[in-house]
Formats: sequence, C-alpha cells, structure tokens
Amino acid sequence: MAKAKKVDYAFKGYVLRNYSDLISQYKKAKLHDYAVNVCINEGIILKSLNNDSLSLAELQNDCIYNDLGSVYNEIAKIDNASCHRASRLRSRIESMLLNGECLFLTLTFNDETLNNTSADTRRQYVRKYLKRFNCPYVANIDFGKENGREHYHAVINTSHIELKHWRIYGNINVERVRNNRIELSKTRLSKYISKLSNHAIKETTKRSCLIYSRD
Repeated sequence: MAKAKKVDYAFKGYVLRNYSDLISQYKKAKLHDYAVNVCINEGIILKSLNNDSLSLAELQNDCIYNDLGSVYNEIAKIDNASCHRASRLRSRIESMLLNGECLFLTLTFNDETLNNTSADTRRQYVRKYLKRFNCPYVANIDFGKENGREHYHAVINTSHIELKHWRIYGNINVERVRNNRIELSKTRLSKYISKLSNHAIKETTKRSCLIYSRD
C-alpha cells in the first residue's frame, strides 16, 4: 500500500498568504481550459471562454520563467485537494438528504465562550452537541465577513434538535431542509447540495478539518 504524501503545511500556508493573485489566475486559467474543451467537444461557448485568459500550460510556463515553478505546483495541489474535498462533502450531503429530513445549523459563540476557551475546545463543544442526536452530520468552521467572528455551520440528518443544550455556548439558527419525494427534484437537490457544501470549501475556512459523524 502506497504511503500518503506528507503535506508541507508551512509552504502551503506561505503560498496561501502571499500568492492570492496567482491563485486567482490559476482558477481563471482552469475555467478557461474547461471552456475550451467544452467548445471543442460539444460546440458550446461558455462565458468563461475568454481569449485574453492564459491556459494552465501558459501560466505554468510563465511561473517557471519567473522562478515560481514550486509555487505553481503547490497551487495546483491545493486546488486538487479542494476539489476532492468538495466532491466528498457533496456526496455525503446528498446521501444525507436522500436518507431523510435534514436541518442546516449555524452555531455561534457568545463573548464569554470566545474569550475563555480555545479554538480546539470550541470545536469539541460543536462535536459533543451534534453527537447527542445520534444521527449523521457534517460541520465546519467559518468566520464572519465583517468582523471575522468564529462560528460553525452544520448539516444534520434529523427533523428535530434540542436548542437548550447549545445556548449555554451561544446562539443557534436552524433552517429546515425540506425533503420529500414530491418536492425534491434533481434541480432542487443540486441547489441544496451547493448551498450546504459551499460553506465548507470557502477560503475563510483556512485548512481546518471538517467534523464528521462516525456512521
């Protein structure tokens, strides 16, 4: 069995902090290459097909020329890992939605909890709270756009939860994900999966791991 490659988190963090513009260029080049492929094979012209955009090969050559080859390779690995992470998450959420009713939770912390506990402790609070309902769930950390305040989002495979057990730590917002055979068309399912999973693949989540139920 092949050994998993060791991740150089220090270099990964360096790239994420200092090469946001290049990361953006990589994403645009990837979209451009996809659009070119669709145009050639299916004859469909997508909006992302831009004659001014570099291809991934051109961007890579440009990076190598400017002694940024290792940075380019790291960006490619980061993007690949993000895609696999998103795919696994969407598959899990889809399975939960098809398995029955789900709730979408936003778990926030009050000032007392934030000021007197560590991030790891708060993570354990979230895990402990979700585990008490004995059903599948997935959760991730997020940070507010305006003030960077830490909070969590979670999807849990149940129709009812007790709110009082969380309110000792902060507030909780509950949104019911409606799921029945009449209402849940493929289009609607796709929209739910996109909405519920996008929280976990945003750059604001940094490299924090997702919280999964053991099921």
